Amino acid sequence: MFLANLVKLGDPRNRFNRPDKRVERMATVKGSKQHQMVVVPHRPWLRASVWMLFLVIAAGIAWATYFYGLSMGIATRVEVIEERDAIRTQLAQSLVLIEDQRQEIADLKVGNEIDTRATEEVQQTVEQLQDRIAQLNEEIGFYKGVMVPNADDKGLRIERLNVRGAGDGSQFRYSLLLTQVVDKHDFIQGGVTIQVEGRQDEIETALPLEQISDADGSIRFRFRYFQNIDGELTIPEGFEPRAVTVVAQSTGRGGQRLEKSFDWEG
Repeated sequence: MFLANLVKLGDPRNRFNRPDKRVERMATVKGSKQHQMVVVPHRPWLRASVWMLFLVIAAGIAWATYFYGLSMGIATRVEVIEERDAIRTQLAQSLVLIEDQRQEIADLKVGNEIDTRATEEVQQTVEQLQDRIAQLNEEIGFYKGVMVPNADDKGLRIERLNVRGAGDGSQFRYSLLLTQVVDKHDFIQGGVTIQVEGRQDEIETALPLEQISDADGSIRFRFRYFQNIDGELTIPEGFEPRAVTVVAQSTGRGGQRLEKSFDWEG
């Protein structure tokens, strides 16, 4: 009976369990928004569990990210090291190749210099030989002219005169060659005079040999085939030489007097 009354009291249709409309009206404030209230059980351990699960997940993600980044960094480092080693190897090979090429270039330069020097030496040798051949031909012609008995201009001859600088601008060396062409080569003797012609202070002047050298007047000669007469000249300052005149006079029976002029080439 008591239980039946309790059930009736718990019945929502019982008037004792219905809220008083006046109280409801008193609790309602005009113009305010009403929210529906939800009653949930109080479980503090559940919130703590959720937070713990979140922290574990976050730590796992952070740990996985760290290890992923670490592995990627190690892989990148290994790749960079390998690439660096490959570059070092290529650089070493390139340096060896460059050194080889430098050596080849040096060898080529040395070979080129040797070839150039050899070519120059050959050219100089050829020029010297050509000069020597010309000199020998000239000497052969000279000896032929001396030894041929049927030459037209027999007797004493003034073959050539060479004048070249010696030291400063006023010193010169001369070389005079005298020959004779005869059927019978006996000794011939006589004297030679030399004078240098030119201009001194705009005046035509002739300087005899005794004024411009140590010779005393005429130079004596005596020979059978030919004779070289060498000496030195000192041209005074302001004198402009133009020509050299040589006069050769033989003595004895059938003496000859020859005069020949040479352009100044000193």
